[in-house]
Amino acid sequence: MLNTLFEIVESIDSSSGFSVTIRIKPDHIVYKGHFPGYPVTPGVVFIQMVHELVEHHLKKTIRLVEISNCKFLKIVNPEKESLATFSTSVTSENGLLHVKASGKNSSGNFLRLDIVYTDASRKKTSEG
Repeated sequence: MLNTLFEIVESIDSSSGFSVTIRIKPDHIVYKGHFPGYPVTPGVVFIQMVHELVEHHLKKTIRLVEISNCKFLKIVNPEKESLATFSTSVTSENGLLHVKASGKNSSGNFLRLDIVYTDASRKKTSEG
């Protein structure tokens, strides 16, 4: 979806993660069915956006392990507000990446996520 549904406008690294401002493309095909005449960005799309932004930032392929918190706080209509900022913190523990992400636009916060990923390039080992 990166560069087809949305594009990165600005990216800022921090000591604990990163912040990315994106522009959502309201003419993307996803909005033809969700919903005609009143486009709404599906929640699952935001989850995928965060996934791709983390991969882009870390420059590695990751795999979703768990979503422990997921709050969609507002509807996002890309025709009315195409800019959004995702702020994330990323920590590594026991080979897992713990990501806390929030999304906001000029109307305020629209998303909060706590997600756990694993590095998809790491080989699984079997014990015993």
